[in-house]
Amino acid sequence: MEAAPIFFGNPTAHAHFAAKYREFLREWVELQEAVKLVMLNRTISPPDMTPFESLPDDDALVVAAEDRFKADLSSFILARTAVDDFSELLTLASNGYGIGALKTLRGMYERIVTSAYVALYPEVSRALIDSTWTHQWKVWRRATALRPALATTVDENEIEMLRERAEAAKARHNESFCKNCGQLVEVHAWTKVDLDTMAQKVDSRLAGPELNLARLADFYLRCYLQPTALAHATGTSVNEKFEKVDGQWTYKMDSSAELRQSLIFGHTLLLSLLAHQNRHFNYGLEHVLFPRNAALRRVWNLPPPDEAAVSQ
Repeated sequence: MEAAPIFFGNPTAHAHFAAKYREFLREWVELQEAVKLVMLNRTISPPDMTPFESLPDDDALVVAAEDRFKADLSSFILARTAVDDFSELLTLASNGYGIGALKTLRGMYERIVTSAYVALYPEVSRALIDSTWTHQWKVWRRATALRPALATTVDENEIEMLRERAEAAKARHNESFCKNCGQLVEVHAWTKVDLDTMAQKVDSRLAGPELNLARLADFYLRCYLQPTALAHATGTSVNEKFEKVDGQWTYKMDSSAELRQSLIFGHTLLLSLLAHQNRHFNYGLEHVLFPRNAALRRVWNLPPPDEAAVSQ
C-alpha cells in the first residue's frame, strides 16, 4: 500500500498571504540580497595576541583583547540567528499563524538588542559566554538528579572540569576592568541588565535616521512585552484566543492582526540588525541598506523617520 503523502502547510493561507502582502513579497526579493551581502559567508578572526605574550592572562590589555573578540563573535552569531528567526516568522505568517509569528518576533528582538549591546559594551561578553558553563552545570545537576546512574557514565575529571568552569564563570560575572586605570572593578552581572535597559543604552549611542537605525527601545512593547505574554501560559494568552460566536465562547482562529504586526516589526527589526552589523564591522554597505529603508516605509505606508517612529 502506497504511503500517504505528508504535507505540512496551508495552501489556502499561502494564497491569501501572497495576495494580501504582494508588495512586501516583491520587496523581500531585494531585501534578501541585502541580507546576503551583510550577513552571509562572514567570519570573525581571532585576535593577534602576539603583542601580549609576555603579559599575564589577567592583564587588562589581554582581557580587553579577548573581550573584543568574544563580543564581535557573539554579536555576529546573535544577529545571524535573528536572520533565521525572521525566516521562521515568515514561514508561520505565510501559513496564517499570526500569533506564532509574533512569538517568534520576541526571540528575534531579544537577539538583535543583545547583539547591538554586546558590540557596544564588549566587557559584558565574558558574562554572556561564561553563562554557557553555568547553564551546562545546571543541566548536568538536573539530569543526574533524575538519573543518578548517569554520573557513572562520564569521566570524573570531565565532571570536575565542568564544575570548576561553572564556578569560575560565576565568580567572574561581577568583574571587569576600568578602561582608565586598568584596575579590577565591580560591574553588573549579565542577567541583571534587563532587555529594556540594554535597548535604551544602545539607542543613546546609536539610534537616528541618519544612521539608518531605528530606536530599539521603541519596539520593546510590541516586539517583546506583548509577545512574551502570548508565549507563556498567561491570562493574556487565554484572553487573546477566545471569542463569542452566536452567544457561545469558542477558540479564536483569526490572528490576522498579529500576523500584520509581526511582519511590519520583523521587517523593521531586520533592517535595524543589518544596519548595526554594517556599522559595527565597517562593511561600507550603506548604499545597499538605505534604499531598503525607504522601501520599508513604502511597503507598509509608514511615515518618514523624521516625522514619527513606527507606530506602537
